[in-house]
Amino acid sequence: MIILVSLLRRLPELSREEFVEHHRETHAPLFVSMETVRRVVRRYTVDHPQSFGVPGVADTTFDAVVRQWFDDTSGIQELMTSKDYLETIRPDEARFIDMSRSEFYLAEDQVFLGEPTPRP
Repeated sequence: MIILVSLLRRLPELSREEFVEHHRETHAPLFVSMETVRRVVRRYTVDHPQSFGVPGVADTTFDAVVRQWFDDTSGIQELMTSKDYLETIRPDEARFIDMSRSEFYLAEDQVFLGEPTPRP
């Protein structure tokens, strides 16, 4: 499986709380409601990093880490060029994500302990 990892930073005018609330309450439910997403995304997770004060673990500058699992890169391409994404998801991303300061990468799932990511 291919994982699209998004390391997101909020727009400067938003507080961390506003960013997290929009992400959890509006964006994630909107994203999973899209027909294209339900067809090509196998797993979707969102983490909003927190400071737990653990020695040796520095706080991050990212406001969210999003992971989306796909069977292959054609699923990513289908999602990113879909009407759902371009007309609904992309405009919502612009309401809370600073794309110019966010980072994205692709990886393959490599499990060294535990079970592999389940396939539907």
